[in-house]
Amino acid sequence: METGEIADAEALLEDRIDVQSKDALRVWLYLLKCSKRLEQEMSDRFRVNFSSSLSRFDVLAHLDLAGAEGLSTSQLAGRLLASKGNITRLLDRMEQDGLIERRQPLSDRRVSRICLAPRGAELFSRMAPAHEGWCQDILAGLTDSDRDSLIRLLRRIKDRLDQHMK
Repeated sequence: METGEIADAEALLEDRIDVQSKDALRVWLYLLKCSKRLEQEMSDRFRVNFSSSLSRFDVLAHLDLAGAEGLSTSQLAGRLLASKGNITRLLDRMEQDGLIERRQPLSDRRVSRICLAPRGAELFSRMAPAHEGWCQDILAGLTDSDRDSLIRLLRRIKDRLDQHMK
């Protein structure tokens, strides 16, 4: 290869890297914008329809999945991707509202388990189908194939992020 050809090849490579870099930034921005917009839309719908919040729904959903055994505050914080301090304040308010109960197992009084209270279970039983319907409504413009592709691609991104966090 001549010197001029090498320079041309390097310039093409730099242009390609620059385009890939800009594409990566565009993907990141669209993901961020969609995530924030989806979160805001769901928060608004929970506030209007249930006088509640997405955070409360998230707590109720995880406790519903956990069953009668419930979850420790640390387990719940890990699943919600929130700090233990923020979770504690949210749980305090939810307990005052009768949505959750803190139970201390006889085997270890140092750790409390967070469980759904009957009022929280009833609220969740109304919120879950509404949430599912809202998701269907918001994503109605996507075909089954689009949704499958999106799930596959987002899972790849999540897996890559999980690898970097290890």
